Amino acid sequence: MSITPLEIKKIGKLSRIALNDDDITYYQGQLNGIFNWISALQSVDVSNVDLTVDQTTPQMHERQDVVTAPNRVSEVLSNAPTSAHEMFSVPKVVE
Repeated sequence: MSITPLEIKKIGKLSRIALNDDDITYYQGQLNGIFNWISALQSVDVSNVDLTVDQTTPQMHERQDVVTAPNRVSEVLSNAPTSAHEMFSVPKVVE
């Protein structure tokens, strides 16, 4: 596909961009390059490529969710500036 200077002028008008002759030549080359790249991509043979990845196999190793060290509340709260009722105590934000 090749784009003409007339089409560049029309795109500029629709975009409300003032284009001089140098701009039209520049953008025509840029857009033709993009369209050539797209046509090169379309010519690639992908008939032997699977359309989707197998989503049934896990991607990461999963481990059991088990408690390894229960009741560490006092250790965790020892780092808190203030605590109340075995929870972090934070200042009121909304009045």
